[in-house]
Amino acid sequence: MEPALDIYQYIYDLPLIERRQLCKALNEDNKWEKLAAEMSYDSYEIGKLRNKEDPTDQLFTMWGEYNHSLSELFVILSRIRYYQLMTILKPFVHSRYHVLLNNVKDNYNKIVQNEKQTKDTKDLKIGVQNFNHNQKPDENTIKVIVNQNTKEDSIKILNQPIQQQQQNETPSNSDNLLISIPTIFKTLLPRISYDELTAATDNWNKENILGKGGFGTVYKGIWKNTEVAIKKLEPRGSDYDESYTLQIAQSFREIRILNSLPHENILPLYAYSAGSKAPCLIYQCMKNGSLEDRLHLKHGYPALNWLQRQVIAKGTARGLQYLHTIHEKPLIHGDIKSANILLDRNFEPKIGDFGLAKEGSSNDFLKVSKIQGTRPYLPEEYIFGRCLSTKIDTYSYGIVLFELATGLSAYDKSRPTNKRLKEYIDNFDDSDLHLLKDKRAGEKYEEAYKYLMSLGKWCSNKLAAHRPEMSVVYEKFEN
Repeated sequence: MEPALDIYQYIYDLPLIERRQLCKALNEDNKWEKLAAEMSYDSYEIGKLRNKEDPTDQLFTMWGEYNHSLSELFVILSRIRYYQLMTILKPFVHSRYHVLLNNVKDNYNKIVQNEKQTKDTKDLKIGVQNFNHNQKPDENTIKVIVNQNTKEDSIKILNQPIQQQQQNETPSNSDNLLISIPTIFKTLLPRISYDELTAATDNWNKENILGKGGFGTVYKGIWKNTEVAIKKLEPRGSDYDESYTLQIAQSFREIRILNSLPHENILPLYAYSAGSKAPCLIYQCMKNGSLEDRLHLKHGYPALNWLQRQVIAKGTARGLQYLHTIHEKPLIHGDIKSANILLDRNFEPKIGDFGLAKEGSSNDFLKVSKIQGTRPYLPEEYIFGRCLSTKIDTYSYGIVLFELATGLSAYDKSRPTNKRLKEYIDNFDDSDLHLLKDKRAGEKYEEAYKYLMSLGKWCSNKLAAHRPEMSVVYEKFEN
């Protein structure tokens, strides 16, 4: 019989016994390091995990925060040939993935092919089925080439036009990786060459790296005598598979959104590069980094004072209410967190990373087929009920307010209980909330602390109906 897949879907849903079995096996001889590399973690992040008592468990926790599924883990284990560990996961993934235990490479394409034929390609899931349709692309669309730096025939053109004689064939997602990039980008947003960016970053000098993630690397550069941040989309691991294709699709969704919705509290996108070794997005460089870095004093940053924190909270609310109200149907960001709030030289916040943004309903919530975002910032009705609405952003914003007020992380595994900040704060009586105040912010304007905590509790209410719209939140700051 099939397992209850709606129960065992994500990494954090795996029962404790099986999780411990995986951790024990992967911790032996540091087998987890190969898994971490395949999950796109770099040597620096892997080095930090080596110091953990149970590095595999910490790895699963980190990966699980981004709502990765057990089926994804099953596929990765097959790629690195950890077949014995796949048998532990086998009862918790759909039977269509079980063939990976027999023949990894040949059968993986069959799985993806079967999924494409059996799933509704018009559902709300942001996945390859929504951009890999069997239609002849516009001959004028841009070709995004992914170069594997191996043999010439391994270069893949992500949106290469399908030949006429192939029109009746159903393409395999893993082999063709079709992405349509609207021609409008060529006229409304500058498209620049990869060589220009190579020069702008001093040949992608490691000293210019601002940050890394599953998507690739962000570099600081000088382009057109302007300081910019360049997001270079590059896969981690041996395969150019659906995860990389999805990242590229999300990035071009980000181009469309940022190109059409300019606002003082939305991160400006200057240009993009496509058609060469790696697609790139070029943003305005934020002098004061991310809110997350500032709150945790990374890179030698001094602590934010209360006035700066209030300016950041107000500006973020302004940006969100703009997204929710600019069109008839709201645009839901879907991944509001301190790491995605960037600060300019005046500490004015800019909301970034629109790769998960979705159009919502003007009247009610929408049901989605896949949960995306960062778990500690997501409400229960979305995690368990898959109900998408603007109130998702409101809840996430409430968690950011808690971070601003306390200086604590949205998730902290070192806490013995209540590892999520929302649960941790809810465990305090109102009379004791002053104990959580971030003393590093100083004493001047410290009355802002109570206001941030009060507003944070309102925005992160368990019931979506009891949370305010972001336009109401912004009005509170104005008043």
